[in-house]
Amino acid sequence: MKNEGMSPADGARRKRRILLSSVAVLCVVYIFAAARPLSREIHFVPGWTIDADKSTRTDRIASVEEKSEAKAEKKADLIPFKLGQLAGYFTKNGRIVSRVTFPYKAAVSRSFYSLYETHSNPIQIFSPDGEKIAQIEKTGFPFFDGDRIFLFLPGGGAFSSIARDGSVDWTYEGSSPVTAFSSSKSGILAGYADGTLISFDGGGKPLCTFFPGGSEIPVILGAAISNSGRLVAAVCGHDGQRMVLASLESGGAKVVFHKYFDEEVNTQMLVKFKSDDSQVYYSCSGGVGVLDCRTFRDTVIPISGTVLSIQEDEEGTAFVLSRDSDEYAVSVIESGGIYSGSFSFEARTAFMSVDSGSLFVGHDSKISRIDIEHK
Repeated sequence: MKNEGMSPADGARRKRRILLSSVAVLCVVYIFAAARPLSREIHFVPGWTIDADKSTRTDRIASVEEKSEAKAEKKADLIPFKLGQLAGYFTKNGRIVSRVTFPYKAAVSRSFYSLYETHSNPIQIFSPDGEKIAQIEKTGFPFFDGDRIFLFLPGGGAFSSIARDGSVDWTYEGSSPVTAFSSSKSGILAGYADGTLISFDGGGKPLCTFFPGGSEIPVILGAAISNSGRLVAAVCGHDGQRMVLASLESGGAKVVFHKYFDEEVNTQMLVKFKSDDSQVYYSCSGGVGVLDCRTFRDTVIPISGTVLSIQEDEEGTAFVLSRDSDEYAVSVIESGGIYSGSFSFEARTAFMSVDSGSLFVGHDSKISRIDIEHK
């Protein structure tokens, strides 16, 4: 019996089939091995616009919604606003609950508001619905941070923590003017013109005195304390201006990151930690810096003008309000320091607030709601 061998053509075809099969298998393996969930994108959905001067909406809500909102107004988490010489509170559904004009200054938070002048005494404190709830029997400049009340005293070097009934809990008198101030759930941080940073507990006890140094003129331009109270950050100095991140340990401070700026500024700077302490934002001449507090990866997002406010939503996305002359801009920075875009508008005055999945932007007397969707 004749044994027929495989021809060269048959061998070539067989090798091609094996090669094609191997490539197909590798492709399938690669598709499953390399597959990653696509990152969610941010979508802005227009909501409503109200005129705070007229308390009217440009698109009327249904009467059923109006009735249900009217019942819930007193229990609603009201959103504060301050536009020019007009301040007040509104609900997420676009109802102005209270508003007041003021001739000089106003301090406004979610819990309180106060109208004051340079030499006001006493200083009255009102609830969002306009009810007087306390008064401070001292002269100074009130500052509200959520439900925390502080009073900066004349002369600039001293401040007091104020109880909800208007009485003074404690006072700290420094030897230099306060140039930066921050409070969180776990502590208080004050920065001074002489370059000193002092952290306090809620009872006013100084926990740590820290002098970042590193520049010819040691002034604190901006500072923040994290929610945990374990980290502080500051933009400080001239002629060697730098950003410093430090951890507070056993009554002392240890610098864990610092960087010098190529271009310096001569104004106060905004410094703010994310709610989970994972990142810290800071304004600088080039825009907004984003520093990862774990890896120390530092990114600067180019933003023109002066940074006025930085707020984050429940997803950890940051929204930055900035002003360049008469043009305002809202820029979006996702977790990891990724710039996602911005929109701008012209106005004489503006504000920004982020609440329960919505972005609220005030422009002159108008307030607009823009819903934030992560898809």
